[in-house]
Amino acid sequence: MKETLGQSVLLVGLAAVLAFAGYLWRPDALPWDVRALEIELAAANELEEALWVDARVEEDFQQAHLGGALLLNEESWEAGFVGLLEVWFPDRPIVVYCSSQSCLRSHHVAKRLREELGVENVFSLKGGWEAMLETGKAKGGES
Repeated sequence: MKETLGQSVLLVGLAAVLAFAGYLWRPDALPWDVRALEIELAAANELEEALWVDARVEEDFQQAHLGGALLLNEESWEAGFVGLLEVWFPDRPIVVYCSSQSCLRSHHVAKRLREELGVENVFSLKGGWEAMLETGKAKGGES
């Protein structure tokens, strides 16, 4: 019995070490604290000339999105990135949103934009689309 418990603990420990190593090895891994990329809606609203980016799937974007927002997600990165470059300039902050607080799509897009554009003023909106609906910044059928 004691031997089985020891083996189980060893296996769990090995799995944890391998998971950590796998996390560090992945170049697209998010930071441990994804909140480092996040911005509250009130703070995002105060950013001058912020460019809003919708990281949701195209179907959701077509149903409703923040007026003036650009669609940019992993599924259509090339087309969306070209469109972003047409309206973005280096000092212009970018706020990326997705469906909800638990959605990591905006975090992935924000991280990738920071890397590809070489800037730090790219943020993931805390609370996402739902936060904008709750506060009235966006409306369900807005586009």
